[in-house]
Amino acid sequence: MHDKFGRIYLTHDLPGIGGRIKEQPEDFVVEEIPLYDFSDQGNFAYLVLEKVNLSTLDLVALIRKQLDLRDEEVGLAGWKDKRAITRQWVSVPREKASESRLAQLASDDIKILQIRHHTNKLRTGHLLGNRFSILIHQPDAEAEIKANAIIQSLQTHGLPNFYGPQRFGAAGNNPEKGLALLLGQYRLRSVRKRKLLVSSYNSLLFNLTLKERMEQDLFAKLLQGDIAKKHDTGGIFLVSDPEKEQPRADRLEISATGPIWGKKMKRAGNEAAALEEKILSSQGLTPDVFRKQPGSRRSLRIALKEVNVCQEKEGLRLEFFLPKGSYATVLLDEIMKA
Repeated sequence: MHDKFGRIYLTHDLPGIGGRIKEQPEDFVVEEIPLYDFSDQGNFAYLVLEKVNLSTLDLVALIRKQLDLRDEEVGLAGWKDKRAITRQWVSVPREKASESRLAQLASDDIKILQIRHHTNKLRTGHLLGNRFSILIHQPDAEAEIKANAIIQSLQTHGLPNFYGPQRFGAAGNNPEKGLALLLGQYRLRSVRKRKLLVSSYNSLLFNLTLKERMEQDLFAKLLQGDIAKKHDTGGIFLVSDPEKEQPRADRLEISATGPIWGKKMKRAGNEAAALEEKILSSQGLTPDVFRKQPGSRRSLRIALKEVNVCQEKEGLRLEFFLPKGSYATVLLDEIMKA
């Protein structure tokens, strides 16, 4: 696989199982796992909403309409697939979450599964991760064996932490619009949409950086000047002695990170910096373009742990957990290669 979003296979030497997904929304079920427990006190209502075949932007629009809210009053921990059944947390001002208004929000496409309260608004990234249950229809006759072989390889080496295609919009042109926003060639009133589009372009740059490292056989290797991330705590540090730190990377305790360009991003050094800046310059850009963006670092790979494979009458079911910000479609691409 070589797509315009930079994604390639890590397990290209292992045959995929083929098949199809998302024939029905119930074939793709996602459940958000909160980052912290809620105090059940405070000025914000936290709702677990189950939506069916509805995009996150459409969900926000419905919440705003039914609860009479401004866009910035709706808090989300993460964005979810449209053609799926998704259960996600949303925060709204408590005074706007009356029983009558919430009753108006509930419909065939939206169910309110739980209501809690907390002291702060829910913000992007305020989740531990997501649990998935996905049915693959009409896979290869040896699907279970092939899937387990791919999963074992990914558990040994790590899953590439690419951004999935949904990050780039249904038409695939979100990065193009994001770049135009960065360059002042395009304007939008919605703050949420502006952030989404600019983030989409930054995501593309990350994918291209990860692809470059994979093609240079640097996916699991540390470079001088890398910013590494600890998988257990999330802490990051500068790699000054790659040879000393490499055994920890081999055990998937740490991984190199890639750039999410912005003013707060911790800059890599030496070899790692040269590689990252090469990708940026290939787009005709300098770091200054991102001076108004927050910026961060993103791990190049995921330590894949909980994966269950089960053959069912309708096909092969995969059940797994992924940390926040990671995409199930990346794992599915490696397994299906369809």
